[in-house]
Order: sequence, then C-alpha cells, then structure tokens
Amino acid sequence: MNNYKMFFDFIDNFKKIIITSHENPDPDALGSEYALCKVLLAKGYNASIMTCEEIPVKCEFIDSGRLINVVSRDSTFESDALTQTALIVLDTNTASNTGFFYNLIKDKINDVFIIDHHEIDKNHFNKKTNLINVKASSTCEIIYELSEYCGYKMDHDFAQAVFAGILYDTGLFVYPKTEYKTMQIASDLLKACVKPNIVYSNLYETNSLSSLKLQSLVFSRIKFFNNNTIALQVMLKEDLENLNARFEDGDSIINLPMKCRDILVSVFFKENKDGVMRCSLRSKENIDVSSIARKFGGGGHTTAAGFKCHESLDIITQKVLKELKELLF
Repeated sequence: MNNYKMFFDFIDNFKKIIITSHENPDPDALGSEYALCKVLLAKGYNASIMTCEEIPVKCEFIDSGRLINVVSRDSTFESDALTQTALIVLDTNTASNTGFFYNLIKDKINDVFIIDHHEIDKNHFNKKTNLINVKASSTCEIIYELSEYCGYKMDHDFAQAVFAGILYDTGLFVYPKTEYKTMQIASDLLKACVKPNIVYSNLYETNSLSSLKLQSLVFSRIKFFNNNTIALQVMLKEDLENLNARFEDGDSIINLPMKCRDILVSVFFKENKDGVMRCSLRSKENIDVSSIARKFGGGGHTTAAGFKCHESLDIITQKVLKELKELLF
C-alpha cells in the first residue's frame, strides 16, 4: 500500500494530471487510462487522458464516458498551459513508448510517474517515481487496487473498463499471471453489473469481414523453423491496403499458431499503413521471449513480448530466429 500512498503524494504536487499509455493501445492500456481518470476526477484532481492513436473499434465501449482525447501530430502545447503538470504513463515502463505525444510535451511537463506490470530492464530503468508490480496480471489490476486504497466507489463504467483490461491481458484468464487475486478482483467487478459476455463480444466478436480475410491471407503464408517449434507470420501494409483492413484487425493472428501442440514460439511481424514494422512474440512453457524483445529495444512479459523494428524485414527476421534458436537449445 505504500506505493499507492507514494502515487497520491506525488500527484498532490501538481495542478494538472495528464494520463497516457503506449502506442497501439490495447484494452489494458485503454481500460487503465479510463479507470484511473475516473478515480482522479472523483477525488477532485484536474485529470485528463491524451493518446496519440485512435481507439480501436473493438475498444470503443471502454471509453463510455468519452474521456479519452486523441492528439494529432500537429497539435501544439504551450509551456504555460502545462505549468505544474505531471504525466502518468500506464502499461509501459518507458515514457518514450507513448509515441509522438511524449515528444510534444516532454520538455514542458514537470515530472513523470509510471504505473505498469511489465518486466523492466534494470540496466536502463532508473525512474524512482513508479508503481510497478510485475506480478500483477495487468495494469488494470493495479488501478483496481489503487482505487481500493483511496476509497473510490466504483460504478459500472469503471468496472467494465477494468474487467476488459484484465480479460484481455490474461488471455481470458489463462495466462500464467492469472492468480487467485485476479479472479477475486474479477468477481468484485461483476458485482458492479459487468456482463462478461458483453465485454467478450466487444473484444472478440466485432471483427470485420476484412479482418477474417486478413487472418486467412497471413496464415496461408506461415513458415516453420527449428523442427517446427517456431512459427513465423508476416503482415505487410499492402495486405491492409488490398483488403481494406485496419492494423488492429491483425491483433489475434499472433495467437493462431499457439493452438498447435508442436509450436513453442509464435513470431509475428506486422507492418502498419505508415510502413512501421513491429514484432510480436508469444511462447509456451515459460520460454522467456521478453529477453529477446529487450535486445531489440522492446519488452513485455516472459511469454508475451514485442518490439519496434528498425532494420529491414529480412535482416530482423534472421536475427530474431537466431536468438530464438539459441534460447530453445
């Protein structure tokens, strides 16, 4: 509980609080943003959410109170407007992972506080103002406990946002960090009239026909390595353009190979319409793919990690496969 006290002691020093999360925000990032903002507003703080990317269609229900503001690249922030302002970064322990938004305000804000549940690279992380619990199933779980600490009386919107984040980041309550406490929290959220079937339907049953075609195309090109223990898939921006699909339509593709008993690691290179390539990694048997992601400037969890690619697809593919083969043997 001391970390929660430290958080409130920190924000008490500022007149304004801006909440943000990582690029390509997922349900845990958006859910924790929304829930934290509700808590702070209820407690009398001048808080707002700002993100640099549009909310994915499947996540729009999370922002039921329309608290999330999308910032464009040409947005300007005067220094005077950010006087006595702190930035709260959620679901990543690297402020620069919030995308171009951070570059717009980093020289104008007063300080940064990080709330996250991902493993940290101790060789590069030295931010003392943080609330990081790597044992938590999700950042939403941490926000729930923070709300309990400050006596916030949750309503349906808060509970639904938190439940969505936990559901997504636990892989429907099956990932390794799903513990007894996680299920207790989920039970408490249901008492606030959260409907699991509605949350599930929004997150997993609202895909477009283009999404289905995209999955089929990418999966048809799958390749296997290392005695069929590594599966590799690639989604290019041309695929998105040709099928009129969105980048987030490819979210579930990384998990498809994991349904095969022989596959130990799934690798998914995905390029957005701006030509930015990212790599997602999933693993079984507690194989630590986060150690590989960190070598390329990324991070994540032991069995779920990723990074942004800064080399050509051919080069980065060979490097990742080399690292994985060394990790598996």
